[in-house]
Amino acid sequence: MIRAGYLSSEDRADLIALVRDGSAAHRLARRANALVLLDDGWSCERVAAALFLDDDSIRRWHALFLEDGLEGLTRFDSGGGASRLSKMQEEALKSWIGEVLPRSTRQVGAYIEREFGVVYESRSGLIALLHRLGLSYSKPRRSGASSMWRSSRRSLRPMSSF
Repeated sequence: MIRAGYLSSEDRADLIALVRDGSAAHRLARRANALVLLDDGWSCERVAAALFLDDDSIRRWHALFLEDGLEGLTRFDSGGGASRLSKMQEEALKSWIGEVLPRSTRQVGAYIEREFGVVYESRSGLIALLHRLGLSYSKPRRSGASSMWRSSRRSLRPMSSF
């Protein structure tokens, strides 16, 4: 448990000002609010419940503050994973999609596995990759009764074509 009263009066005043500052980024103000509540003697679990967060996030923010002060709270290094394909593979994938216009992300995943030996376990990972490459998975517009079959067909296209 994190002990109450760990903030200096100056740090506490800075954090409260940050919480009350309407122009501060919401994420930063939320972190400052969590630290002030911890300083009031609230447990990590109680703060997390009040702010609708995970208690591990509260502990991580506390550690960031102890390590680097206010500067630590302003870092949002969640990052994300690096692409599992090289730039050359990404270009080859974009080219293939432009030529073939695959009907599903399943087809894209199968192509990536077959050509590059990389397996995407989730559909969301493939969609994130496609968005990073400037592609979007969408349903073609319906243009009349004779195109009913095509209206249910989905395809991948460059985002700029919308």
